[in-house]
Formats: sequence, structure tokens, C-alpha cells
Amino acid sequence: MSHRTARALAFALLTLLGCDEPEPAAAPSPEAPEPEAEATPQEGPPPDPNEACARVIVVSWAGAVAAADDVTRTEAEARARADALRTRIADGEAFADVARAESDASATGPRGGLMGTYARAEWPEIHAPIRDPIFALHEGELGEPIRAPYGWVVAQRCPVEKVHTRHILVRFEGARNADDVERTREEAQALATDLRGRAVEDGADFAALAREHSEDASAERGGDVGSLGRGRLAPAYEEAAFALAPNEVSEVVETEFGFHVIQRLPDPR
Repeated sequence: MSHRTARALAFALLTLLGCDEPEPAAAPSPEAPEPEAEATPQEGPPPDPNEACARVIVVSWAGAVAAADDVTRTEAEARARADALRTRIADGEAFADVARAESDASATGPRGGLMGTYARAEWPEIHAPIRDPIFALHEGELGEPIRAPYGWVVAQRCPVEKVHTRHILVRFEGARNADDVERTREEAQALATDLRGRAVEDGADFAALAREHSEDASAERGGDVGSLGRGRLAPAYEEAAFALAPNEVSEVVETEFGFHVIQRLPDPR
């Protein structure tokens, strides 16, 4: 596999948003507080057939899609390791802790295995082999290892938690998707700080500020990126967003895309 192909597949495994929206970062960054789902099936209503949140641990083998060059285990050895990791979780270890320490997925592993929340119809194609098994689980239930092109997957269905936000993004040279931007990081931070001050003034129109100043595709929607579940946003953005009260405006938040000023919108009733 060429370096370019491997990198493209690795990005597919990030389960990101569209290319010009706030999205999960591949590099480590502060994570949102995440409730630890229990490892045993829970009593309750049938699982939602239309939307699911998932945590995953990936155990790759030599030659699997996007497997790191230093992975030498066979597929059979990968399956045995996946079984052993599942047993550790079933015996009481927190899924997120095991994922951070053991998963071969460089994007989801540092996030405690959090893959994100997706409707069935928008489920990422690279994860198609694990979709139906995850949708068959109840919240908190731990599935048997699933074979995917990139490895054996230990999966757990997690509660769906969403946050509806809009934002103003100020890019700087060197940030992701900022190919034509020449302002420095310091200039971008100063501009974002100024815009944040304007956004919290009495009578401020956040959407109007976003339409005029934000530098991504959400600007035409007044900065609205929609209601998204955990795992679909850059970790620092996500942490700030979930910490806000409805209509509250965040401090300036930095991600790999630049500086954000975020407003949480009321959740739909």
C-alpha cells in the first residue's frame, strides 16, 4: 500500500465531519468529559434502529487496511488479542481506559475509543462491517469481536449525547484547510478575541457576525454546524461546547483548524 493510500484510509477511519466543518483532530488534544458506559447489557427499551453512538477498539494485523508498519501479528493473533481485550472489559475494566492503552486506531484510541454518533443512513462506508452489529446492541452492551478490513473490532454502544452549536472560525497560516490564509497564529487569535468580545455584547447578533467573519462553509448558515453527537467534533471544540449553557458563548478555543468562538444553541424539544 502506498503512503498516500494509507494516509487516505487513516483519515477515513477518523469518522470526521465534512472537510470544511469543525471536526475531530487526529493529533492528541484535550478531550471532552465522557461518561464511561458499563460493559454489561442494560435493561431498557429496544435500541434505536436509526442512530447509534459507538466506542471501538481496533486490533489490526499485518496487511490489514491502514495497519501501521510495525504491526506484525497475524490475523489469528489479532483475533485472540481482541478476545482478551473484550474479556478485560467484561471483567470490569473501563472500555475507554482499555481503548486508550491498547487500540491500534490512532484517531479513536486517544479518545477512549469514541468513534462518534451516526444515523444509519450516514454510517461511514469504511465502518460498514461493524454497523449492523453495533445497531443490534443496547446502550452499554459489549459486542463480540467483529472482523473489519482494518482489524478485529471490539465495540460497545454508548449513549447518544448531542450538542447544537454555531461558531466563528478564524484560520491562520499552517492550520488545517487554511492553504490561502496568510495571517499569523497571533493575528488570528487577536481577531478571534475581538470577535468574541463583540459576540457577548448586549444585543449582539452572533449569526450575523459569523456570516461576516467566519471562515468555513457554515458561515452562510450563520455559523450553524447542527446538532452533533460526541465524537463528531474536534476534541477541544467538543469539550467547550458541552460545557456551555444554552445561548452561552465560549472563550476562544483553538483546534487544528484555527480559533473558534462557539455558541451553544438550545437543544430541540
